Amino acid sequence: MGAIPGFLLILLGFGFLIFIHELGHFLAAKWAGIRADGFAIGMGPCVVSYRRGVGLVLGSADAVVVRTHGRRPIEMSDSERERLGLGETEYSLRALPLGGYVRMLGQEDGNPGATSEDSRSFGKAPIFRRGVVILAGIAANLALAVVLFLIAFLAGVRFPAPTIGGVATKSPAANAKAIDGVLADEISTEAGLDGLSADGLRPGDTVVAIDGEPTQTFLDLRLAAAMAKPNVPLEITVARGDSTRRFSVLPERDPAMGLLSIGVDPARSATVTDVRASRDRVRDTIAATLPALSDAGVGPGATAVAVDGTPVGSFADLERAASGSGGKPITVTWRVARDTGARATGGDTEIDVAIEPSPLFERLVSVAADGTTLVEDAGLAGFVPLVRVTDFAESSLNRETLEKGDVILRVGSTQGPRLSELQRTLRGAPRAAIPTLVLRNGNAVAVTIRTDAKGLAGIFLAPAYELPLLANSVASVTVGSATESDGKPVTRATAAAAINPLPLGRIEAIDGAPVTDIFTMRAALVAATATEQDASAPRTLRVTMRDPSPDAAPADFTLTLAPEDVTALRRLSYAFPLSPAIFDPNFTVLSANGNPLKAISMGFRQTFLMVEQVFLTLDRVGRGSVGVEQLQGPVGILHTGTQVADEGFMYVLFFLALISVNLGVVNALPIPIADGGLFMFLIYEKIRGKPPSIAFQNAAAMAGIALVAGIFLLTFYNDLVRLFA
Repeated sequence: MGAIPGFLLILLGFGFLIFIHELGHFLAAKWAGIRADGFAIGMGPCVVSYRRGVGLVLGSADAVVVRTHGRRPIEMSDSERERLGLGETEYSLRALPLGGYVRMLGQEDGNPGATSEDSRSFGKAPIFRRGVVILAGIAANLALAVVLFLIAFLAGVRFPAPTIGGVATKSPAANAKAIDGVLADEISTEAGLDGLSADGLRPGDTVVAIDGEPTQTFLDLRLAAAMAKPNVPLEITVARGDSTRRFSVLPERDPAMGLLSIGVDPARSATVTDVRASRDRVRDTIAATLPALSDAGVGPGATAVAVDGTPVGSFADLERAASGSGGKPITVTWRVARDTGARATGGDTEIDVAIEPSPLFERLVSVAADGTTLVEDAGLAGFVPLVRVTDFAESSLNRETLEKGDVILRVGSTQGPRLSELQRTLRGAPRAAIPTLVLRNGNAVAVTIRTDAKGLAGIFLAPAYELPLLANSVASVTVGSATESDGKPVTRATAAAAINPLPLGRIEAIDGAPVTDIFTMRAALVAATATEQDASAPRTLRVTMRDPSPDAAPADFTLTLAPEDVTALRRLSYAFPLSPAIFDPNFTVLSANGNPLKAISMGFRQTFLMVEQVFLTLDRVGRGSVGVEQLQGPVGILHTGTQVADEGFMYVLFFLALISVNLGVVNALPIPIADGGLFMFLIYEKIRGKPPSIAFQNAAAMAGIALVAGIFLLTFYNDLVRLFA
């Protein structure tokens, strides 16, 4: 119900865009002397209408004229119509608010044969005037976009700043090549241990230009990657510290998005996001991760303002505080916008909450069974925890069989699957029912996991660090971004490979220190490698293990840690326990700072960029780098607009400006029943001296209707999938 006001606002806005488009045609027809018999907003049955001489009536005013005079006004001459006191145009509002039209004498988009010999008919007007009438709707939409952008820029609109907050492992951004070369002091032993190459893009980099074009927002970066030509790298210029660097980045298709991507996320602020569509999930996430924080009243809209008394301004500050804590609790001061009994600061209150940082684990990047795909698991020296179910997607097929907290002991024939193995098993079995064994309340329970057509189970997963049980170990990991002569990644064996622990086995002690879960295992390994011994030398530890057999006795093994393992363990740190995804991005404001001339310039520039973007999208769909599943129809546009409305009225204006550009450009395409197709007929008539034959126009109109209907059905299907899948 909370979405209804936003939905109605966007629906009215969408109708207004169509009104402006048709108004352009209508005013141009009046200027050209063409008789405009009808001006309708919407499609389908007439709800209410007005014609001079009839007045405002429910239903069609023309129906009243037919009942009174036996003929429709369009069938009358101008003199007869005026003698009866009837106005030239019927203005109507139709039942379906997605469309509209201007009905001109002798011109019907779906019926090219509906010509007229009347001197004021469309076909009798000079070609130039007809061209103006056809293009006027497109021009009206583009002009409206300029005006809406102008208003938005005068007020200022917030967008995510073009600062990188996260870089995915082995992503194009992580493997970006420095065009200017790599500075010697930037090459460190960290390269490869954190999944980032020595010269890749890094968190904290601010993107200032892409292929020489200035970058204003993070969305510019996302769009540039999505619209990149396949197999053509982007030149990305970033500000890093006091220097400016240039990188060559080749976008790759992200299967989850269906678009080209470089694998980066925006930098985050210290404010918990407060968007209506995600508000409940944010509250649930905080309650599940940090119950004390939820109990204290910290939720959507709260802002972290200090850690241990030191002011903070971004999520990166929270991460740095957690990283430098050594695992000890940190006190975070939150500012909330309601009275909780805490100390008051103006209209807000401040709450102090002690938060225990989360231990970080190694990112174990290995090569999948196909020999080329890289997968990632969290673990220690090759040892990996089991996987736990944390939540369900709304449309999950497994809500009735799985429960939150279930730990996956077996899936199919794979015993003790680690996260990457579980994902591979599920995605490799679309529309399947996979026998699974889970640990639930201390008991092994047999269940069935069902997958959809894409092999998705609709479940959220996390490592089960709270258990001492091990998943399948990782036998080898990649060495930075190094590759063999055949292009395959260079790998090295892990410490766990030599011991080869059985899945569902457990480590009970390391050098005599008891191990009760993966957290204490981490602490024991870190303590055993924290001595001043040379990190470049292998380290030997005594490990007590027990295999999963019920009557198995503990056995001692020698665990040899390579220098890379020792270095990785020594570098393990701590993270802020809340996900950065629930925090707002760092924002930048696109604003003309009250300067009308600058706002006009920004409005024209943004309109030009959006026109270019639409044509680029069509080109990339043709090239295959943008999937047709990304296209949206009216339902998807209204749904997206409803979400945008939560951000404020200026966002609505900006969104409507984008849609106005799309409406204008799509109408300009050479589709027979669109304005662009009709204009092509005029060009043909100008060259040949006569219009295309009625038979050809009829065939073209039918083809155009079929094409538009097909696109509508495709986008309608895409919209439903996004809404319910």
